[in-house]
Amino acid sequence: MRGAPRAPRAARRALAGAGVLATLAIGLPAAAAPTDSEDPQLDADVVSAPAPVVEPGDAMNVTVAVSNLSTTAVDDARVILQITRKPLENRKALAAFLDGGDARLVSVGGTDVGVTMTEPTPSPVPTPDATQGPDGAAEPEQPDTFTRLAAGTSSTVTVTSVDDRLPFEADTWGVHGIRVVLRADGETTTLMNGAVTWDDADIPALSLATLATATGITDRVDAVAEAAGLDGVTLAVDGNAWSALDGGSADIDEGSTLRLPAQDPDLVSLAHAESTEVLDYSLGLSSGAGDGELAGLPWLGIVGSLDKATVRYAVENGAGTLLVTPDADDAPDTRPVSATRLVGAGEWRMTLLQPDPLLSELAMADASSTPGAAGMATAAAALTAAQHDGPVLVWTGDDWSPTTASATTTLSALLSASFVSAVSVGDLLDAPADRGASLEELLGEEDDLGKAAITGIATRLERLADLGVVAEDPEDITVPGGAALLAPLARTVRGDELARELLLTDAQTTVDATLGALHVAAGSDINFIADQGALPVTVVNDLDVAATVVVDMTSFSANLQIRDSPTVTVPPRSSTTVPVEVSAVSSANVQARTVLRNTDGRSIASPVSMSVRVRADWGTAVTAVFTVGLIAMLVMGVIRTVRRGRKDTRTDHAGTGERG
Repeated sequence: MRGAPRAPRAARRALAGAGVLATLAIGLPAAAAPTDSEDPQLDADVVSAPAPVVEPGDAMNVTVAVSNLSTTAVDDARVILQITRKPLENRKALAAFLDGGDARLVSVGGTDVGVTMTEPTPSPVPTPDATQGPDGAAEPEQPDTFTRLAAGTSSTVTVTSVDDRLPFEADTWGVHGIRVVLRADGETTTLMNGAVTWDDADIPALSLATLATATGITDRVDAVAEAAGLDGVTLAVDGNAWSALDGGSADIDEGSTLRLPAQDPDLVSLAHAESTEVLDYSLGLSSGAGDGELAGLPWLGIVGSLDKATVRYAVENGAGTLLVTPDADDAPDTRPVSATRLVGAGEWRMTLLQPDPLLSELAMADASSTPGAAGMATAAAALTAAQHDGPVLVWTGDDWSPTTASATTTLSALLSASFVSAVSVGDLLDAPADRGASLEELLGEEDDLGKAAITGIATRLERLADLGVVAEDPEDITVPGGAALLAPLARTVRGDELARELLLTDAQTTVDATLGALHVAAGSDINFIADQGALPVTVVNDLDVAATVVVDMTSFSANLQIRDSPTVTVPPRSSTTVPVEVSAVSSANVQARTVLRNTDGRSIASPVSMSVRVRADWGTAVTAVFTVGLIAMLVMGVIRTVRRGRKDTRTDHAGTGERG
């Protein structure tokens, strides 16, 4: 049981064939045979199908566009509307008919395609056996008429049912299969298989709950959330994607909204790996959506395969409900079970939601690409109501992306049917439920993402959270990296080994690059020849945001003591040299290690070692020599000054004596 809900094979084929182009190679009558050897090619497209429900006095109409793509004309093509002579008995019979199965059909209407033409006839020649007129002349033959669709032309025709041909019985209701065919030159091609519901009596009531899950890219989340505004539709939303939409376009209603873990992780793999870190991270992202409006909502888990370990894991982590996706091979006549209670020996209690695969597939068909989809869904709902008691759950699936108005037409028609009562998923959870069958301890382990990979994801998530502290807004770092790490754990790729491996490799490469973007540049050996001073440390920031870090240096020798751990903000995509104050005790070769930390004290980069040649006595000796030199120079200067003064005095005395 994996992925989006898929109808049984019969219904899937019907959806694939309804309303698509049908190409026919048709031979022409001998009288109109083309001169070349090309076979005429007709393309036919069902534009509109009969209304889903037919009441007394209603006519059934179908419109078909036919194009002749060849270079030869096609004569006597005809569109015919057929209906089963008797009502279909059950869902299985409906699915078989939609799959193109044999049935007793009656033609209730037909229309020729093309322009009506008259073929001229030769003048009559009297013969002994010829019919003669009153004057004895031969009776003229009536001209032949036929319709012709010329080469390269198109024609749109509407077939309307003839009332007295309809096989409906008064004062009853029933589901009839309809078939639209194109016939030419004796060859018949089916253009559409569908169904209508005859309503001339009370159709059994059906309680129908619809669950729309908004996960994936933000555009899809927005589209699903908006479409979930239909009355009777319960929304389950990925809070992380919801945050990216700034509140989205739909209102959050506590009574009709559930919360999904961010990116819908594979709970089975997490349960088998006994890992809670990734789920905690995912739930935390979801609960913090917008202004926290989703925080108080119960969270819904989605699983494909189910076992005791997964149920226990979900209960222990706060989920009260699991949606079990339908199996593509579920039989169409299988009794729909919307909710099942599982109780485990007083330890846990869990409600399983189980969508009906047939109704889920038919209700999600896009009316623009599948004419008659509303009729098929309504017919299946009527037969479901007749066969089974209790409410039925429809799930929109993983692939439904209602970007156009026609995407919700089928679901709207189903919910508005006179015999359908829309209820919420909450109503299902409150109603009495069936007791489920026993569960195996472990199932589907071969499809799990392994424990080692999950542990690696959890470790990187923790490191990303630490790195995020350096930024003014931590989500600038944690959100992109977290999204990449959750991708290989998405439920939708469970069991797809190649897809998971590619996503895992990409996530590891991307996140490891982010984790290594902030680091200390490796430096050469440093000579430190002072008692006190600073050692330069270059911090490199390759992140796209400014980073505030603490430069923490550790000395592995008492000969070098670290005096502080400076805090610095490094601009994005740049580097900064940070001085770290140190003191030298004595000369030695010292190993030091530098680690970058966030302001919470957590390491955020790999440590970098350096060698420091401490020469504390060199500094003292040089200072002493310098001091002695200064004193010597001072003494010598004083002596020279004294000597010069004495010489000048003697000279003055000698000059005075000569003048006397």
